[in-house]
Amino acid sequence: MDFKLLSEYPEISNTEKSLLHLLIQIQTPPISDSPARRPLVVGLAIDKSKSMYGEKLTSTLEAAAALVNWLTRHDHLAIIAYDSTVDVVQPLTPLTDKFSVLKKLENIRVGTSTNLSGGWLQALRSVEGADVENAFRRVILLTDGMANTGVVSTSELVKIAADHYARNISTTTIGFGRDFSETLLREVSRAGGGNFYFIEGPEQAHEVFFKEFGDIAALYGQGLEVKIHTEPGVRVQEVLNDIPYSHDEENLVILRPGDLRSDDIRNIILVLEIDGPTASHSEGALATAELTYYNLMEGSRLEKHDSAIAVNYKPKPSTGFNRNVRLEALIAASGRSMIEASRISSEKDLSAARDILARMIRRLEENVALDPDGIKKMMNRLREMERNLEDNLSLARKHLAAGGSEMMSRAFSAEQYFSGSVHDRILELPLSGQLDLYRCPDLKSDLKRNIDSGYRYVVFDLTDLQYVDSSGIGTLIQISNWMKKRGGMMVLVNTQGSVEKIFQISKLDEYFMFKDSASEARIFLEELINANKK
Repeated sequence: MDFKLLSEYPEISNTEKSLLHLLIQIQTPPISDSPARRPLVVGLAIDKSKSMYGEKLTSTLEAAAALVNWLTRHDHLAIIAYDSTVDVVQPLTPLTDKFSVLKKLENIRVGTSTNLSGGWLQALRSVEGADVENAFRRVILLTDGMANTGVVSTSELVKIAADHYARNISTTTIGFGRDFSETLLREVSRAGGGNFYFIEGPEQAHEVFFKEFGDIAALYGQGLEVKIHTEPGVRVQEVLNDIPYSHDEENLVILRPGDLRSDDIRNIILVLEIDGPTASHSEGALATAELTYYNLMEGSRLEKHDSAIAVNYKPKPSTGFNRNVRLEALIAASGRSMIEASRISSEKDLSAARDILARMIRRLEENVALDPDGIKKMMNRLREMERNLEDNLSLARKHLAAGGSEMMSRAFSAEQYFSGSVHDRILELPLSGQLDLYRCPDLKSDLKRNIDSGYRYVVFDLTDLQYVDSSGIGTLIQISNWMKKRGGMMVLVNTQGSVEKIFQISKLDEYFMFKDSASEARIFLEELINANKK
């Protein structure tokens, strides 16, 4: 077990507050030569017909790549891609060299029609020929359409499934989208001793792949818990990964990331805030960490590992940074942006959700040199989600302009803005403490009441605001959009310390209107109001 903490910056300021990303990395060893579970022999038969073009195929290949990384060197994998023809992308091979397998996955391109039986039979043949003792053999057949070449009869395909299941090779079927024959795929999976899944959208691909093998995966440890103890003057401000955690004590955060698998790397990103000259740091220390888990390879024995992290404090720290930590932080932040955009879009505020994605895309664009291929893939996912939101927004406007149904009007009520008249009085509200997931609903409720009473100009005084997390950022974007829809504006005043740095990191200093004081904000808005009246 390798357990370590890595800092984004080797040096930070000793004269002012700083923010940095902390990477917690947990790496498990491969399973022993006497495996604790049966090895897997897997055949992936991937539909690459023309209807899979775009996000469907991209998401499927990403899920397949994640599965490759998830399997161990004791497992074997064959990859077959089919359209009108059958392409053996990767002959059955033990996963000792995952890199070459992943590269071959990346080269799969969309073709023409759907020879489902040809791709499936080739995968069955590959799995059956594996000389692996005591192996669990399964083929995953994925398609988004009707079989239109090769064997197309349901009865014949069901017979193929039953015959191979009798030879201990099972078949799981995955139907993608809404154009496949559900009856056919259900019958094949039933006769083949596997499972049937329906994937409505690309975002479900990962979930299905891993659910399929979850019960036979090479689990290394369970009951994983990571305790982060920060030094005085150092605080955990946010956990970027979507994992359970508790923060009941000021200098203690407990993370519970779930099970550990063999031969795996688990990365977790935290945002730390470090005080300036008043901090009482010891020898540049930031935090210590304690990892505990039950080792399933050692009879569920409770094991413990420790790690620590320190930095150099200087009046003028260098600008150098750890590229791996920065990259993992961008990946985690991108995932958080998608979650936040999805949450806000579920409230029917599609334009605010779109702004969150656009801001994250700009941030990735500025860091694309870190990992051009990986970052561009993440940007493509964000852009696809952004396009989907744009399509929904356009659809909503069309329905509303045409006097759409009552259901559509209710569904997109946020796009109709708020009811009631407006006035030009300026609402001033102080924000203090932390603007996080728990406080955001109350803030939005307060603003909605004031907006319904006619306010369309708001000034937030951030003098006493100590921290804002991604949910708070999303809420401020949402409120800003509400005001714009009413013909008004939101202004933030007196941002400082870690809050100001978070706005800078998130590129919100280019998105919001900032002023140094409430009086300056009032003068600015009054001039704007008077100009609009002319």
